[in-house]
Amino acid sequence: MATKNVLELIESTYDVGTIVTTDGTPVWPLIRQAVYFKTMQKKVQYSNKLRTRSKLQLFKNFFYGIGNLFRLSRFEYIFFNNTDKRTELGDKMFDIYYDAWADALNADKSLFIEWAIDHHLPKSEVHSKNVVSDLPMKLWAGFHTTFTKVTIRNEELLSQILEEHGIQLNVKKELKAKLGIYKAYRSLFKKAQPKAVFVLSSFTKVGEVMAAKELSIPVYEAQHGYIGHTHPFYHAQKKFPTFYPDYLISFGASEKLEEQSSLIFNSQSIIPVGSLQLDLVKQRTLPQQLAAFKENYAKLFCVTLQAIKDETILEWVKSQAETNPTWLFIVRPKQPNTTFELYTKANNVLILPELSTYDVLKACDYNITIFSTTVVEGIYLGASPILFNIDDLPYKYFDLKNSDIAIIKDGEPLSEVHLAKGGTFKTPYFVENYFDNVEKAALCI
Repeated sequence: MATKNVLELIESTYDVGTIVTTDGTPVWPLIRQAVYFKTMQKKVQYSNKLRTRSKLQLFKNFFYGIGNLFRLSRFEYIFFNNTDKRTELGDKMFDIYYDAWADALNADKSLFIEWAIDHHLPKSEVHSKNVVSDLPMKLWAGFHTTFTKVTIRNEELLSQILEEHGIQLNVKKELKAKLGIYKAYRSLFKKAQPKAVFVLSSFTKVGEVMAAKELSIPVYEAQHGYIGHTHPFYHAQKKFPTFYPDYLISFGASEKLEEQSSLIFNSQSIIPVGSLQLDLVKQRTLPQQLAAFKENYAKLFCVTLQAIKDETILEWVKSQAETNPTWLFIVRPKQPNTTFELYTKANNVLILPELSTYDVLKACDYNITIFSTTVVEGIYLGASPILFNIDDLPYKYFDLKNSDIAIIKDGEPLSEVHLAKGGTFKTPYFVENYFDNVEKAALCI
């Protein structure tokens, strides 16, 4: 039942490789993400705006660790990370993707360029030894963007593609922004001359990846979400290798075991290490509040929202909660500081922002979502997924032919048929022993 996403349709129909700037730089990989998100916004009102808009907070963040930018030559490894991906380990806040790698390679010679939703953590609380906000580089990229001129060859084909798919996108503005980032980080990498660069969400870091690869610096990407057979940013009908990381540090061997022609990584470049965050959640004791819920309710459901038709899903949750008072629904919004008072009047619908989503998943019997990575994370933690079908997105992201997973169609009520599903895929998605796996892999860098 899976249908092609807009990127697959475009790349299998048009020769997007012929759309280049006057210096021969391919245009398509630089605007690919924007094209997809424009389509998502139009179809399902998707929003991906997360960073604070507080000018005072952004001003404070700008100077976080700024001294590290004046001693770039001392760093051999550069890591791009997110503040919200730190978790408590020992007495410090540990980056779940890259602190173990920095420790294995050389923490003193590792620089973390950090993105924050709201604010950075006090340096005394952070495990990483050298951290700087990404905002100075964002400003430097903006300077380059201002003075970047773009002329596109075969622009008429691009205009035809966008028009036929009803996409309104300021292509030159998008290109200038991406090329500004590329120029800014090319200057940083030239100064630092790192042995390796590590990124998250490479599709949001195409300028950084492009700059590193132009300078022959190996680029590693830590897997942050489910990839499977269809993820629009990790599968492509037309490939542009100079815009992709060289290696994927993966959760497991699913993609490695099954060679996929559309995957932007080949099996030899995939390094399975597992998930530190999930291993830690498995080991720790469930918070007392969640343990009490398990005692007091017949079934617990985690509702993982994705900023896609949230109100539609919450109306449905409200009706399920009213019909089944012995079931508890714990809602997890994607957008920060979101409130849903209109939909959570029922005693058995809660938000609980003070609790970790992973603890909630561990406590719950089921995880209701559209296509979130929490599908596979929840399976690892014991929560069977129930996929809420909107615009066939579950089918576009997951290979459901090889699964035993429940689907909610057309807002139908939860039934015993849904609850009886095993909630599994054919191949386990995670390997265990994260720290050991990182130590072994780091020896090869």
